[in-house]
Amino acid sequence: NGVDIVHGAVIFALADFAFAIVSNSHGNVALAITASISFLKSINHGILFAEAIEVSKNPKLATYKIDVTHESGELLAVFQGTVYRKKDKLWNYNF
Repeated sequence: NGVDIVHGAVIFALADFAFAIVSNSHGNVALAITASISFLKSINHGILFAEAIEVSKNPKLATYKIDVTHESGELLAVFQGTVYRKKDKLWNYNF
């Protein structure tokens, strides 16, 4: 970004993509209803990783926590999101 650090939108996008993958991993369409992120530390170089954890899941809702870390292991951001779990199966859609 303008001050030589990784833009927050890039970090959010990485976390949101991990959120999409994990929330749809059960085979049903899962659509975000909330998402938030806390930025803990800035970085201006290196490789970023996102690790997603399923916090809770029931037939209609599921909540996930995603940690974004730097290749050094430093925690950069914490993302939390909740999805609405539809009955529709993923393979019914043409991507």
